[in-house]
Amino acid sequence: MDAIGGAAYQRVAEVIREHIRSGALKAGDKLPGNRDLAEQHGVALATAQKAVRLLQDEGWVATTPAVGVFVSGIPDESTSVEAQLRDLRATVADLAARLERIEGGAS
Repeated sequence: MDAIGGAAYQRVAEVIREHIRSGALKAGDKLPGNRDLAEQHGVALATAQKAVRLLQDEGWVATTPAVGVFVSGIPDESTSVEAQLRDLRATVADLAARLERIEGGAS
């Protein structure tokens, strides 16, 4: 795991992503509990929880309260949080440019 850079939670998340990409984990498969994940990856419980939250935010897994965390599959790039943020940034930049042109023309 040390060959993969970044924070521990990012490394754990990347290992799980790779398992999903390779087919070792398939859509609908249940992930081990956070305590088991922490033990398997040699990290603190909070680190495992943060990795699962990251995967959930990215669309790789879905959590069902009191049941568990399940693989969603490989997320569509257009629905990931990062893609949505990129789209929002582009929209804000476009709106800012339009506003600047409008304000420049009103002077």
